[in-house]
Amino acid sequence: MFKIRLIRQIVALIALISVGCSSLSSTPLPEQMDKSPFTGDPCAAPCWQGLVIGRSSENEVLSRLPTLTFIDPNSTQLFREGSKLGLDPKNYDYAAQIVANCIYPEEQCLVLRTVDYTLTEIEIVLNYEITVGEAIGYLGVPDYVGYQKIGLEPASCEINIVWLSRQMVLASTTFEGHESVERCGAVKETGKIESDLLISKAIYKAQEAIEILLVAGSGTEFFEFTETLP
Repeated sequence: MFKIRLIRQIVALIALISVGCSSLSSTPLPEQMDKSPFTGDPCAAPCWQGLVIGRSSENEVLSRLPTLTFIDPNSTQLFREGSKLGLDPKNYDYAAQIVANCIYPEEQCLVLRTVDYTLTEIEIVLNYEITVGEAIGYLGVPDYVGYQKIGLEPASCEINIVWLSRQMVLASTTFEGHESVERCGAVKETGKIESDLLISKAIYKAQEAIEILLVAGSGTEFFEFTETLP
């Protein structure tokens, strides 16, 4: 009887641990998600987590990251590079890229770029689901929608939504193959996007960078926003 009771207790314990691990791995905890782009807490775009494009220094960025509950502070890395501009050999911009992993999942989810030690871009890979319709519900009516071709072999693209005053670009997941032709082709034909399209990334950019993005080029096209498709 003792052995049977012990076996039952062990089985129950294993089942409890399995359920706990399953629930832990299925979705991040609230503090492990960065929902600030769509809540305005602690600040609304174009501000992100107290940092502002074109104003915040590189040191401010490096000081802020360890305080974020959704970021693994031990994963932060800085890569610095100098890029020559123009013909004058003395004319250099000093650029850097700061990357960090989320706690959930344990993957790179944050990229910040600086030029001359000033923040110029923030890219956040979201670890939760939010649709275009839900994003518009908070951010308001966007200015432009469009698509960018990411690659040719295999064909791949992403759909973008742009808010000029918020200096924000939301991007879908990357579509490949037939889905790339179908999803981005629909944007090209109608100039509209589906309201239930899932957002994959939130990107804060300098105004100049957004203006460059909006210029039609090979595999890139943007349209003034009118409405979403049901």
